[in-house]
Amino acid sequence: MIDISTVEYDVELLTEDGERYLLGGALLSLQWEEQKNELAQRATLTVANATIGDTDVRIMSVAKINCVILIYGRWGDTRELVFEGSIWEWQYTSSTRKQLSITAYDKLIRLQQSKDFKYYSAGMSTQAIIGDICGDWGIPLAYKWGRSMTHEKKVFSAERISDMIIGLLEEVRLNTGEKFIAYFRGGELQIVGYGMNKPIYRFDGENVTMTTDKLSINNLVTRVKIIGKQDDAGRVSVDAIVDGNTDYGVMQEIVRRDSNKTIEAAKAEADTILKERGKPEETTRITVPDLPFLRKGDKIEAAAGNLIGFFHVMGVAHIAAARQMTLTLERTPG
Repeated sequence: MIDISTVEYDVELLTEDGERYLLGGALLSLQWEEQKNELAQRATLTVANATIGDTDVRIMSVAKINCVILIYGRWGDTRELVFEGSIWEWQYTSSTRKQLSITAYDKLIRLQQSKDFKYYSAGMSTQAIIGDICGDWGIPLAYKWGRSMTHEKKVFSAERISDMIIGLLEEVRLNTGEKFIAYFRGGELQIVGYGMNKPIYRFDGENVTMTTDKLSINNLVTRVKIIGKQDDAGRVSVDAIVDGNTDYGVMQEIVRRDSNKTIEAAKAEADTILKERGKPEETTRITVPDLPFLRKGDKIEAAAGNLIGFFHVMGVAHIAAARQMTLTLERTPG
């Protein structure tokens, strides 16, 4: 049981000279988050341009682009590093209240911002390809997901590094029907399965501030057409058509197949697409007391409003001052 009243954050600045400063009372606001479809964590904070300790040095003069922000969560007797990232954006406002707004990202932001050309021959495993990509960028890889596959030939042409990695993992997900999560933790890119956390925390009506639940068919797929390799004239063969529930009408997706992908593998991808996108998409959010250690990919239990059961965390924003967090959730079997 976590006593929410004991949850606090310490924020430290590591300067380009290697000096460490606790921002302490100068910290005006703090939020750190990891969201769906984003590889890197982001922290946003506002600090008063105060002097540091007993010196005449003001925060603005040492909190420079590429300096490091470290966020530690504290609860009870536990103190844990929950965010480490570089200052990416810096804005100073001079008014009656002189303050500095900072946006920082962890090391994976460079994979989101950078592009490259890469070639991999057919038959390489998911872990081997991602390991090679991470090696080029000096990021250790911890591949803890119990799923992998051998891939067809891969040619990445001026693609974002993060898109290469996520694309490879998506192939495995479509082939196996199992979901993954990728994030930066402990100085390495970790790839794990969903819902691996223990214990699983429960949020009920007594500690839930707000819930929202939305249904949409914007992303609906009710039919998947599997097509073969393009011939010299530009024509393609239709190898199979896999239908789901077409009560909402036909909304069609395409799975491409070449000589390295069997029809069975293509049908497995189609089945996964229909399983995940074959019904109205539900977007669920819940605002609850903050647990600094709760991460994207974790499993929780909720019992509030119409949100009853188990959910995977697809995104989380920790709002330090309010001691709250907002979770984006996806329903999952217990």
